[in-house]
Amino acid sequence: MNTSAGLPAPTKIDGLPLGRPHDRSSDALILSTTVDLLAERAYERVTMDEVAARTGKAKTTLYRRWATKDDLVIAAIRSAGHPPEIDHLPDRGSLRLDLLAVVDSPWLGGATRRISILRTLISAARSSEELADVVRAEITEPYIEIYRRLFDRAIDSGEIPRELAARVPVLADVLPAMSAHRLSFSREPVERDFFVSVIDDVILAALGHSPR
Repeated sequence: MNTSAGLPAPTKIDGLPLGRPHDRSSDALILSTTVDLLAERAYERVTMDEVAARTGKAKTTLYRRWATKDDLVIAAIRSAGHPPEIDHLPDRGSLRLDLLAVVDSPWLGGATRRISILRTLISAARSSEELADVVRAEITEPYIEIYRRLFDRAIDSGEIPRELAARVPVLADVLPAMSAHRLSFSREPVERDFFVSVIDDVILAALGHSPR
C-alpha cells in the first residue's frame, strides 16, 4: 500500500516500534566503568548515577540499555570475558608454578584488583540468584575447569601419580571454594600468601606432591 495516498506512515513492523537504533558506541566505556566501581566499593554503593557521572552519559541512556543496576553489572561481568587461562593454560614447568601463574594472572587488572571485584560480586550474589548464576558461569566454573585441566596434564606427564586421578574433581574446586569462603565470611585479607598456602598445604599435599 502506498503511504503517500494520505494514509499515516507505519509506526511498527511486526509489532516492533520503528525509530533510530540504540547507539551502542559508549557501551564499552560504560561497562568498563562499572567494573572499575565494583573494584572500588561495596555493591550497594555502585550506582547508576555514579556510572553516568563518570562516563559523562545521561542516566536515561543507561536505563534505556539496562533496566536495573543488576542488569548493568551482569553485562559488565560478561563483557570482561573468561579468565584467559581457559584458552591458554600456563606452562611454567611444574604444577605448582602453573597454579601460581593462574593466581598471578593479569585478568581483571591483576590479583589484588580481581579479589576486590570478586568480594563485591560474592556479597551481592547472596541476594540475587541471577547475579549468582552469572558469577558461577563466567568466573567460578571457568576457574574450576582451568584447575582440572592443569591436574589432568600433570597426571598425564607423570608429575602426579595416576592413581590419584580420582581426587582431581574435588581438588579443582578447592581454590575457588576456599576463596569464596574467605571473601564471604572472614575478615582476614585474601592475599597471595593465602593462595600459596592453599596450593602448597592443601592441594599439592593431597596429591602427594612436594611443593618445593
